[in-house]
Amino acid sequence: MVEFPGYSLSGMIASCFLILLTVKQQDDFRVLGPEGPILARVGEDALLTCRLLPKRSAAHMDVLWYRSEPRAAVTAPQGGADMVEVQVQECRGRLEMLEDGVAEGSVTLKIRSVQPSDSGQYWCRFQDRDYFGETSLLLQVAGLGSAPHIHIMGNQSGGVELLCTAEGWFPEPHVRWEDRWGERLLAVSEHHVLGEDGLFRVEDMLVVGNVSVVTETVSCFIHNPVLEDGKGAVLNLPEKLQTEMASLQVIGPSQPIPVRVGEDIQLTCYLSPKTNAQGMEVRWVRSLWYPAVYVHANGDLMAGEQMSEYRGRTSLVSDAIQEGKLTLQIHNARASDDGWYRCLFESDGVYQEASMELKVIAVGSTPLVTVERRKAGEKQLTCTSDGWFPQPHVQWKDTEGRIVPSDPAVLHQGQNGLFDVESHLLVTNSSVMNVACSISNLPLGEEKTVAVSLSESKKNFSWKMLPVSGLLLVVTIGLIWMKS
Repeated sequence: MVEFPGYSLSGMIASCFLILLTVKQQDDFRVLGPEGPILARVGEDALLTCRLLPKRSAAHMDVLWYRSEPRAAVTAPQGGADMVEVQVQECRGRLEMLEDGVAEGSVTLKIRSVQPSDSGQYWCRFQDRDYFGETSLLLQVAGLGSAPHIHIMGNQSGGVELLCTAEGWFPEPHVRWEDRWGERLLAVSEHHVLGEDGLFRVEDMLVVGNVSVVTETVSCFIHNPVLEDGKGAVLNLPEKLQTEMASLQVIGPSQPIPVRVGEDIQLTCYLSPKTNAQGMEVRWVRSLWYPAVYVHANGDLMAGEQMSEYRGRTSLVSDAIQEGKLTLQIHNARASDDGWYRCLFESDGVYQEASMELKVIAVGSTPLVTVERRKAGEKQLTCTSDGWFPQPHVQWKDTEGRIVPSDPAVLHQGQNGLFDVESHLLVTNSSVMNVACSISNLPLGEEKTVAVSLSESKKNFSWKMLPVSGLLLVVTIGLIWMKS
């Protein structure tokens, strides 16, 4: 709830802003807005206008703009024509009420430098004491992004992959691949990523066949459905593509790379045969082309293309770049670093790549076992530990190493990506004296075990049987004496 001295705005949901202009009118009226949506391009100014019908002065009415469903009327201070603004951070300084048409019952809200988040429905309300009228307006924000760029990439099966990339589009655009005759080609993967700025980045992959038979002209067109406009790029695949792709290969590690949480990661790839890579673009990526883990071009890091989670954590070892060998260091390994990486070298407009798998490992704390006594001599054992990655394997064992059946372990992954584990075992057999809780990290083969002695239950059991044994002894002696 937002409050001002002398009145309140209770019942209203402040979405992006609340703007009140103190005005007053006594007769009934209707509020009208534009017949269709209001279109504004990203970065431009948007004008939202509503007016009274029949036409009359609105110099003494209360006017409210908001971005939520209609609610109860808002009480505003009477007298004066000062504008009160209540705005959240992303709207502050971008809103202005234009009062040029107030004498004719028309008001306009100006939104400067429109952003994708401004798109949506708005409400304009005129109020006079207990009577109000309102209307809705639809603002459609659209952005025509960059022209597409087609990247040529080779794959390990000898085929050619084409990647169409573009950025700065809103709303989500449509992508179409065409051959030289204008026939549609079907993409094998489509990724439209919404960036921090609210705009879409396009990454569409097309496989065009075996490199030995590729002599095609391929086009990538990106279309904005709101603006009904788009941009395209045409690529003439070079006739010498097969020779260019066969001349160089990118080599990476053939086995998974193990690294413990907190250690530094080293991802090395190199060209075969040895080739000077100083003038090449070298790119380390995860599943998508952008944002990247690291991009080395023109002798430096392309910081604008780097994923936020790797900023400040990466460095490049380039002392062997003249031989085509580069090593990316990722400092302070995290659980989120686990997975596959791709290393791409660009030569003459063609990208060759190698894939590598990173195995992030963490061995957690020593297990802690607690014992809870239950009815009928049963005991509930709980084994807990934290800080494991990947998911650990939990087992209960007896003194001879045999597995004791237990409830499935409960795993919880924290914000740091590490797993906490909890396992329960119900002991109902009083003859069980010792058990052990074992938690292991399967990739490393390391485990941590803690043994628990339940011998106290055995002592209690023997103590309870002692009076019975003594009674039997007395009866036996008595019978022998009587017989004698």
